Amino acid sequence: MVIAFEGDGISVLMVEPDGSKSLAKFDMDELVDLVLYRYATPWNLSEDIIEKLFYILNEIMIAYSKNPEAKKEEVIRNIKFRIHENINK
Repeated sequence: MVIAFEGDGISVLMVEPDGSKSLAKFDMDELVDLVLYRYATPWNLSEDIIEKLFYILNEIMIAYSKNPEAKKEEVIRNIKFRIHENINK
C-alpha cells in the first residue's frame, strides 16, 4: 500500500510485482474535511494540523490495507466516526 501525493490531493495505490492499482483518490477538500471533523479544536497551530493530517493519512492506509476493495465514501465515514476503533460498534 502506498500513498502518493498528487497536485491537489493523494492517491492510495496497491503496489504489486506486475504494476500498481489505484484504489482511491482524496482531494484536498476531503482531507481538510476529515481533519476538521475528527480533530476540531479552538486553536489551529500549524504543527498540530500537520500531526493530525498524518493521523488521517495513517488511517487511510490502514483502511485500504485491511480492505483494498473499500469504497472511498465508506473509508471517509469510518474514519469520521472511528468505526475501526470499536468505539461506535
